[in-house]
Amino acid sequence: MEFTVINSDVGRFSRDDDHHNDSDASSTRKFEDVGCLDLSCSNILHIANLCLISSTNLTSLKLPVNRIDKICNLDAYTNLVELDLSHNHIKQIENLQGLIKLRRLTLNHNPLTNVQNLDTQRNCLEMLDIGYCKIADYKFTLYLRKFTNLISLIVEGNPCQTEPIYSERTFILSIVQSLLVYNNKTVTVEERKEALDTHSQLVAMLEKNDKKWKRMSVDEQLRLERLAGRKNAFLDGIPEGEDVDFNVNVFRNPTVEQVLMENSRYGIHNVYRGYADNFRRLITEITEAAETSRGIRARLVDEFHCDLRQLIDGGVDESRKCVSEFAEHKKRVKCELSAGTGDGVSPSTNADVACGRFGERMRVTWLTLMGHEDQLSRKITKMIGELRDVLEKQIVEFKQLVNNRFCMLQRQQNIFLQFILEYAVSSVQSDDINNRISRVSQFTNDISQCMESQASQVERAELYITKSASKWLDDVFDKLNSEEFQRNRRKISEIASFIRYQNETLKRTQS
Repeated sequence: MEFTVINSDVGRFSRDDDHHNDSDASSTRKFEDVGCLDLSCSNILHIANLCLISSTNLTSLKLPVNRIDKICNLDAYTNLVELDLSHNHIKQIENLQGLIKLRRLTLNHNPLTNVQNLDTQRNCLEMLDIGYCKIADYKFTLYLRKFTNLISLIVEGNPCQTEPIYSERTFILSIVQSLLVYNNKTVTVEERKEALDTHSQLVAMLEKNDKKWKRMSVDEQLRLERLAGRKNAFLDGIPEGEDVDFNVNVFRNPTVEQVLMENSRYGIHNVYRGYADNFRRLITEITEAAETSRGIRARLVDEFHCDLRQLIDGGVDESRKCVSEFAEHKKRVKCELSAGTGDGVSPSTNADVACGRFGERMRVTWLTLMGHEDQLSRKITKMIGELRDVLEKQIVEFKQLVNNRFCMLQRQQNIFLQFILEYAVSSVQSDDINNRISRVSQFTNDISQCMESQASQVERAELYITKSASKWLDDVFDKLNSEEFQRNRRKISEIASFIRYQNETLKRTQS
């Protein structure tokens, strides 16, 4: 398992010191042959490094009361029958496809909101404990209805409830009809019959609505994903699809409409269509540039997180090696103190010398661990700075392209409006002077107002995209810097706790 840097070896070597005198080879062999492994209350952060355990022999894995936030790296354990991950920080059931023989799954006291991704266990799961999670409704029961061998279910302590509250038991039993035990209480024949009689129509309606809800959920999910994608590309203020209408969204203007309506035979509509096509092309270019920029930014951030994970893992390995060496030294010191001395030196003198060496080694270990963390923090800070330089350059290029396309769009609009104005003015040259002056004044005002309106719209759209890009950049690095600060504080705290524990051990030995 991958522990925090400190607790890994403290836990392991404290057990070795107190309970085991076997050789390393013997201990490793016993570890490989283990069938039931209980690592509760071990401060485990991630499920990893299980390669030391035989995937053939392990049938029960218990990891309650740890700090695990994701289920992973269990695919090889196809013979696992029992898995206990209660009292952790798991938000989603996932990555259990390889556990084809799993019968008992315990997940209580986790921030779970749904029951899902257990299709592989549909015919083998017998007990499921999801009590005291954050499940807010009973839709999961329709999913569990398909688990034909599920005989025990625990859901108490979740925020979901029925009205009246006491009807919850019969409601659940009417849906998951294979249950023999519900919330640690045996299901009687009379209860089952009452549940089916009371809720049969409701169950049928729920199943029908569930199918409809799933279809709607898929459509809604796709819509939300599309909207989220456009927002991440800073395009949520830009028209798309059929909304990119040159006249409706850009030139809703009396003079433009009048000229188009009265002069179709003179090719005005062909000119209009040419400008409309250019408008759509420029909008498309802006959209494609934004989508391309989003893809590049996402790839750069993903690559950064991958490199960061490798760097942190490397730092963890260095620190674990240092702590392992210190623990080995501690074991040797204990052996020396237990064996005593045969060269005429008093036991108290021998103990003082051993404690002095132990104290010096502890100081060196502390300095080494702090040095490792300082180097790691510097490297991470440098990586964050390099990523910011790359992303800033990419954002600047994106802003320049957007600015260029919006300027072209503004010029196209102004040229078209100027063309319309000139044509409208020429169309009233045969009128009497008073009427001509009035019409020209009206045309000029209409076109001027339209130009100002379109210039304002273009400016707002461009400003929104550039501001959104800058805000995205600031948010990304505020988060990265905050996460690094918290990680660094957490590791320093762990090192301090480790040294404090060793100091207490040294004082007890000296006394």
